[in-house]
Amino acid sequence: MSSEIYYFSGTGNSLQVARELQARLPESNLVPIVRPLDDDTIETHADMVGLVFPNFCLTIPIPVHDFLEKANMASARYVFAVCTRGGTPSEAFDYTNELLARQGKRLNAQLNITMPWNHPLGQENLPGTATEECIAHLDAEMQRKLDAFSERVLDWEAYLPEDTDADYEIPRWQKTLFSWIPKSFNYALHRYMYQDLIRFYSDSTCNGCGICERVCLSQKIALVDKKPVWQQAIKCYGCFACINYCPQQAIQIRSRFPVQSSTEVTARYHHPEVIYKDIAAQR
Repeated sequence: MSSEIYYFSGTGNSLQVARELQARLPESNLVPIVRPLDDDTIETHADMVGLVFPNFCLTIPIPVHDFLEKANMASARYVFAVCTRGGTPSEAFDYTNELLARQGKRLNAQLNITMPWNHPLGQENLPGTATEECIAHLDAEMQRKLDAFSERVLDWEAYLPEDTDADYEIPRWQKTLFSWIPKSFNYALHRYMYQDLIRFYSDSTCNGCGICERVCLSQKIALVDKKPVWQQAIKCYGCFACINYCPQQAIQIRSRFPVQSSTEVTARYHHPEVIYKDIAAQR
């Protein structure tokens, strides 16, 4: 059995899960999702194809959407997906299935895994919330879930459990709103938000190390006079690797209605076993 695990990871959670899956699935290869995105068509070559990505505002990240738009999965007889999230509910698998349906496929197995929160726009990531004890607990849960999940995958079994482990409840009005919004509009809204609403900048603590430029998966950041510049013509993926891997915690987001930034008070987080070079290697 050959398998390919396509992954997208901004702060290391999804990359660590992809690595753990690779260790459990013989003859599996890890493939960064962003690397082939400039190709007109992306051909898979394995009997089994997996996707590992973070939950982005209840749905899939922009590059994962773009990948599924271009991917030809004719080789795949079994497709699975693992979504990492900070305890929030997700509709990522519904979105994934909608895109897979265009080539007559759907997920055979799916799994949500709660990881430490790493989103800089809310205050859930205040200093002290991602403690060593919290990270160790979530890591143990991740290992347990992946052990059970990989057994199902290796047996080519259908595994589509309902999501009952979310730590947060979405208000009913938001559920109703999202149920009425077409998925294509939701994708366009994400594009607009990261391109036009969110404004990054570096504060006076920036020392020009260039790590933000190296981890920027869309290559939007360019270093000019040893300061990061976010190029308007290049789309942002919204992965926030630049924020979470900055050793000076110098990168911030300006508050701009309706986006309320908390970067000046929130902590930074990336998976402790994933260094910035691992994120940059996806490019």
